[in-house]
Amino acid sequence: DKDNHGCIASAGYTWSEVQKDCIRLWEKGVRMNAVDDAGKTLFLVFSPDSAQVELFFSEEGVSNEILDRRGLPAGGYAWNVEDDDTKNVRLEDGKWTVTQRGKLIYQEDAAAK
Repeated sequence: DKDNHGCIASAGYTWSEVQKDCIRLWEKGVRMNAVDDAGKTLFLVFSPDSAQVELFFSEEGVSNEILDRRGLPAGGYAWNVEDDDTKNVRLEDGKWTVTQRGKLIYQEDAAAK
């Protein structure tokens, strides 16, 4: 049951564009929980150089998104698309967060650390 990239889904592998490899999300990714729906999760998978992050959503039919790293004026980094701030990934107080238009939508699953 290999996909177009040769990833074996029945063994838990999925293709990551930023890793350019078949990965298991729970091994390579950071698990995030939706703040408004306990059933929705997201995995963050960073490229080897951390220049990009790929968002893997649990919802059926929702495509992965790839965000680019950008330096922040106050220091540190955020990952987003063309500075339009539709989704924004940041490390805040030691935990990963995903915001959309300034509203927190996902936060790191502390139990998964």
